[in-house]
Amino acid sequence: PVILAGVELHRRGLQDLLAGFVLKAHLPVAATLTGKSVVAERQPGYLGVYEGAMGPEGARRVVEEADLLLLLGVTPNDIDLGINTARLDPARTVRAGQEEVWVHRHRYPHVHLRDFLAALTDAVVPHPGPLPEVPGPLGAPDFPQSGQPMTMARMMARLNDFLTPDMQVVADSGDCLFASVDLRVHARSEFLASAYYTTMGFAVPAALGAQVANPGRRPLVLVGDGAFQMTGTELSTAARLGLDPIVIIGNNRGYTTERFILEGSFNDIADWRFHRLGELFGPLRGFAAATEDAFDAALGGALAFRDGPSVIEVALRPDDCSAALTRLSERLRDVVQQSE
Repeated sequence: PVILAGVELHRRGLQDLLAGFVLKAHLPVAATLTGKSVVAERQPGYLGVYEGAMGPEGARRVVEEADLLLLLGVTPNDIDLGINTARLDPARTVRAGQEEVWVHRHRYPHVHLRDFLAALTDAVVPHPGPLPEVPGPLGAPDFPQSGQPMTMARMMARLNDFLTPDMQVVADSGDCLFASVDLRVHARSEFLASAYYTTMGFAVPAALGAQVANPGRRPLVLVGDGAFQMTGTELSTAARLGLDPIVIIGNNRGYTTERFILEGSFNDIADWRFHRLGELFGPLRGFAAATEDAFDAALGGALAFRDGPSVIEVALRPDDCSAALTRLSERLRDVVQQSE
């Protein structure tokens, strides 16, 4: 049996109940993309994010081959189901959420998720045997390689080693969201993203609100150059309030996610000098990072600077992207071409 944990557990404040059930049941657990970090991501038995064919192969294989799949707090949607690439057999599935429970194809309404999960925890017998082995957090022990241009994959690997227990990750939509599937945050419920609506421009304002609400968590913000140009001026408010988010801007000169689906001049945007925003926004430290050694030095400088926001402008090729975005764009490209 395998548990797939979704965003409803977070919305209803059931993370502690889930953690108790996972510990007692001795079962592996994966999360949906919208529910990422609802369960601690560096604990034994955590499989990673499941999102059909878009997600990591290890998590996909274990989830789809499970004898019994417990969907807890999962709200089925295109993003979590990998744009219709998920292969979840209803005959081997129990789904609880939205005040109803489905067992196979039978629906039981008016059953609250909290009550169901509490009763299940009381009744469950620990599953015998070892938990499945899955790859651990992606890291980059050989980082930096001097003079090597930055890539999305190497950046995410380095950030996995850089993350500290007091950080919360805030990801914008596009490849920042899909690439961050490989990140493993330390604390539970400390990954924030607009994964359901994939709203561009979410991350910088969200990080402002997140740090005001929880000053003990320093935001690590992942945002593309296009999304930043929509709402990035909120960094001025963060500077005025004395907040210190670390904002990593992937500058690939346009809307790269859309380029992979349908190319055209409408994907081009103005070429900003993001690392010089401190000259306009106030107390802000800016860094330009085109190579791995420059990025490593920028991370160190940003981590040490606590008097305001830090911006690290990372130069990326327009055709560089994560494996998850490659899989997504191939599927969406087919849909677009079929509709023409």
